[in-house]
Amino acid sequence: MTLDLEAGRASGSGSAQALTRMRRVAQRYDMHALGRGATPMMLDLQACGDAKGLEQQLRGLSSRNMTKIRRAGRMGYRVRPFALANHVHDVHAIKTSMAVRSGGPVLARWLLRPEHIGRQTEELQPWKPPACDTHWTIWWGVFIDTPGHRNGNLQTPERLVAYTKLARAGELVHYLDLMGHRDFLADGVMLLMHSHIAQWLLDADTPPARGARAIWYGALEHGGEGLLTWKRRAGFAPVQVRLTE
Repeated sequence: MTLDLEAGRASGSGSAQALTRMRRVAQRYDMHALGRGATPMMLDLQACGDAKGLEQQLRGLSSRNMTKIRRAGRMGYRVRPFALANHVHDVHAIKTSMAVRSGGPVLARWLLRPEHIGRQTEELQPWKPPACDTHWTIWWGVFIDTPGHRNGNLQTPERLVAYTKLARAGELVHYLDLMGHRDFLADGVMLLMHSHIAQWLLDADTPPARGARAIWYGALEHGGEGLLTWKRRAGFAPVQVRLTE
């Protein structure tokens, strides 16, 4: 698979950072089939074709995938982009909700503080689309109605229970950080979020979603058997990739 980072199209606030980050992270992976570095796992959006193709693929990978996704929707979970400043404390609660995850002990459980994540606003901030359509970082999350819920001094009547820091450079989209709160994982919130993001990219109804060809999530060698099983059921497969600009 050859993917173009489209460096020449990077323009506007945040685009240079998104491109630089993608280049830096990619250096740790075997992006040229040289046998050095970790093996990237990606969902090939072109192979899906469209949202129906994605659903067919998910069904074929696990008979329970679509059942879990639809059940989470019926339970009231919603997926959308969000402004980090509104939910700093929610992100902190998610990150510190487990002492051990697939990668081993979570030091953040004891060391991470909300201010390390970002500055919590006291007035609700609107989500704003990225300045560049092809180079961006967007926080996506799963929400559930929770009357009286607060993030610091800000009342947020819905609670963030899972999130991903989604980055794009050209044709490649990357889950930089993907995590859910321990108390909600059994409800299928991670698969719900993944399917919504993939469908958003496939539908390409808005400029920031158009032209993406693959979603990248970590490596074959990273994490335990549970995480690897989740990746495979979500459509991720080890690939040989060549990045161009």
